[in-house]
Amino acid sequence: MPVEGSRIYEKLDAEKIDVIGDIHGCFDELAELLRKLGYEIDEKNGLIAGSPEGRTLVFLGDFTDRGPEPVKVLKLAMDAVKSGRARSVRGNHEEKILQKLIKGTTAKEEVVLTLDAIRAEGPEFVRQVIDFIDGLPYVLLCRNDILVVHGGLKEELQDLDSKDRKLRGRIKTMAIYGDITGRRLEDGRPERLDWAAGYRGRTTVIYGHTIVDKVEWRNNTVNIDTGCFRTGVLTAVRMPEREFVQNRQA
Repeated sequence: MPVEGSRIYEKLDAEKIDVIGDIHGCFDELAELLRKLGYEIDEKNGLIAGSPEGRTLVFLGDFTDRGPEPVKVLKLAMDAVKSGRARSVRGNHEEKILQKLIKGTTAKEEVVLTLDAIRAEGPEFVRQVIDFIDGLPYVLLCRNDILVVHGGLKEELQDLDSKDRKLRGRIKTMAIYGDITGRRLEDGRPERLDWAAGYRGRTTVIYGHTIVDKVEWRNNTVNIDTGCFRTGVLTAVRMPEREFVQNRQA
């Protein structure tokens, strides 16, 4: 579960942002998408070398697992955030990696492969990954009218400054895992409610976490997770243009 001591949100005052959905170790697709968005990639080091003027990159989290190059994705994202080119929220896979690196608990094979790749980079890189994830907020509030969050955030959970411990816990849980009920489906996956279907908030919510076949605006929300590790399609949304950009056609 989310770390109780972590801050819930950060603010971003940038007027123009490019929000990228769940990457899951798909470095080549990420590089393709970044180029289409106008970012320059340093091919030798696999890092962002230049950004479009006046725009800030925002990641939805879930950098690792499932895809072939989790470490390359992590290095690009970590460097982009450190340099100020990008901001990011925490996804459930970051939460898993953090808990496993700190506590050494058991994990699924996809997470074990990521952990092995991270540890192969040496103890200094492990420390950097822990510090990076531990520093990620659960929610990013952009321009006071856009919420960027990994799993979503329904209207009644948008009191981000609340001191109520129970509410704060609910915010963190939904921010990472979506609107879960606590029940399991027949295939073992957690049951999640379609919170966006009834959303009536004025604040725009950009999220991912649950794979969608079609990216579309629903009640001032949009899910941009197009399952890149499975489909090869990585999606971004430009704001305030509300424009979808993909590395290739779905």
